[in-house]
Parts: sequence; C-alpha cells; structure tokens
Amino acid sequence: MTLLAILSGGTFVHYLFGGSVPIMGVFLTMVGLDLFTGYAKALKSHTWVSSINLYGLFTKFITFSIIICAAALDKLAPVVGIDLPINVALIWTALLILYEIGSILENAHAFGLKIAWLQKWLRVFEQDVGEFPDKDDQENNVQ
Repeated sequence: MTLLAILSGGTFVHYLFGGSVPIMGVFLTMVGLDLFTGYAKALKSHTWVSSINLYGLFTKFITFSIIICAAALDKLAPVVGIDLPINVALIWTALLILYEIGSILENAHAFGLKIAWLQKWLRVFEQDVGEFPDKDDQENNVQ
C-alpha cells in the first residue's frame, strides 16, 4: 500500500518524513545560511581553507544522513514491534536546527555583526577557555 502511494505521486521525502516535511525545510534553510555565513567569515578573515570547507560539507552531509536514518527508524520500529514514545527524526531535526542557529550567530558575530542584545549572548565566543577557573576551584570558591 505504501509503495503504491509513493509510485502514484507521493515523494520519497514525504513518505519518509510524513508531516515533518516543513521542519526539514527549516533545517535545510539553516544549513544554507550557516554555509553562507561561514563562507563570508572565511573570506573576510582570509582564512579560506579547502580542507576545512570539505570537512564542513561532509559534516552537513552526515547530519542530513542521520536525520534520514532517524526517520527510517521511526518508520521501521512499529514494523518490528517497538513502540517509540517520540518522533526521533523530528526531535533530532529540531536539535540540529538549534545547533545550526548557534553556528550562524557565531559566524555572523565573527563576520562583524554587532547587535547589542546579541553581543551579550555571544560574549562567550570572545573569551579564552584558559581564563575560566578549574571545576575544583569553582566548587571551593577559589578565584
């Protein structure tokens, strides 16, 4: 029946993701914006390196592949008798959207976007990790 629906006009993406097709559009838009802002940052800072570019593109491909695997898991689990209480692909895609938004904001900040409320949240990107005290020092209130 499902194969018939696919062959009679439905698409593989719609079958796989069902009602979650709009969130995939949001995810792919965020990936595109992340790539654009990353390229802009690299061009502005003259740090364009093809190996970093290929690594980033490979990472995007893997994340999209994992979403497809999660959607397949959502479809396959009931067939083998496993009742999943959540939609794995939907939750995973939402988390990846948040990750992409963080990356976009980091790239935009490095590119020179200066927005007051945004700078407050992105100040973390300007600080060196070495400036923070060790966990043991924090627990003992040692500065």
